[in-house]
Amino acid sequence: MIRLAWRMLGRELRSGELRLLFVALAVAVAAVTAVGFFTERVRLALTQESHQLLGGDLLLIADHPFSPDRAAEALRLGLQVAETRLFPSMVLANEQAQLADIKAVSSNYPLRGRLSATRQIGEPGLPVNAGPQAGTVWLDERLQSALQVKPGDWLTLGQSRLQVAAILTHEPDRGVNFFSVAPRLLMHLDDLPATGLVQNGSRLTYRLLLAGEAQSVATFRQWVEKRLERGERLEDASNARPEIRSTLDRAERFLGLSSLLTVTLAAVAVALAARRYLQRHLDACAVMRCLGLTQGGLLRLHAVLFLGLAGLAALLGCSLGFAAHFVLLDWLGSLLAIDLPASGWLPVAQGGAVAAVLLFGFAFPPLLQLAKVPTLRVLRRELGRRIHIHTLPELHFIYDNSLERGASMSELIDRASALSDQTPED
Repeated sequence: MIRLAWRMLGRELRSGELRLLFVALAVAVAAVTAVGFFTERVRLALTQESHQLLGGDLLLIADHPFSPDRAAEALRLGLQVAETRLFPSMVLANEQAQLADIKAVSSNYPLRGRLSATRQIGEPGLPVNAGPQAGTVWLDERLQSALQVKPGDWLTLGQSRLQVAAILTHEPDRGVNFFSVAPRLLMHLDDLPATGLVQNGSRLTYRLLLAGEAQSVATFRQWVEKRLERGERLEDASNARPEIRSTLDRAERFLGLSSLLTVTLAAVAVALAARRYLQRHLDACAVMRCLGLTQGGLLRLHAVLFLGLAGLAALLGCSLGFAAHFVLLDWLGSLLAIDLPASGWLPVAQGGAVAAVLLFGFAFPPLLQLAKVPTLRVLRRELGRRIHIHTLPELHFIYDNSLERGASMSELIDRASALSDQTPED
């Protein structure tokens, strides 16, 4: 049965009987997989970038100091832990005062991504693995310009005098905050108590950054969600940086609608091609029935044939989709400032599912008529045609009119068949 089905498939493709069906399936799969490969790579890149934009894999934020059991549980699970404190304060230097956003960080900050800094004003920063050392601070370019200081100068923060060590050019978890427009000062967490700025009523934001294996992060998240206190919340790649997430969602919806339109048109082409195949193979199926092939055998034969057709179309469509997604990357490359990792196999599975749905949803039901073709069709070509329900009123009129005229049954059958392609037995 399988050998016969493959021989029939090769013959039908060479003769052109199934070319329209094959092309429609391949185009539909290519459209779906092209969008799938593109969105999958962007999604993976956004996930990686989101972790860098957070400074870790998971972020615990509060308006009060964390309970020691938070960090202890994270360390027990094998996670890396870093801490930051954020608050506004005045900075003094060269007899000038400037309001700044102060960020005190631990030695291992950041856990994801890198800081960039430079010692030469006006030059691009170089990536560094850690923040400022104890006793020093980094200023961003706006604060450096406002205070008129350079690396090596000293400034006053609260009750402490700290040395400017570098100019901060990039901070991975800075984000976009329209309520915080002040320039940034980065300092070591160990220097914070000496400033005397942490008092009752101080507007501090406490952050606990965690990074590690995905399973360990998920376990910690489940543990801490049940113990969140007032003023505490969690952030991760799914809810951080909503401006980037919403842009990707809109692009994905637009491309998804485009591929859906392609699939809809392909479904129409598949249905028309299946109808044409049905009409042209009634005689062959009738001969097979006369040679002893049962209805179940005919059904299995065409199921194997069209399963092979779907497999070939899916293979070609996935190859075309993989090539086409590079066109999308070239077209939208100016909007993506990040490196895209390799995609997984999910788009291939989606393409195969589309081919199966189109074939067995729009092509296979009409082909069920082939299994029901009567063996007498080898003698009478009008047998085995499809019934058109909309012609039943005309058939009733012919029947009544023929009875009034005393027409013979053969004349009635000939008139009815010529009008509506009805099966004479029906």
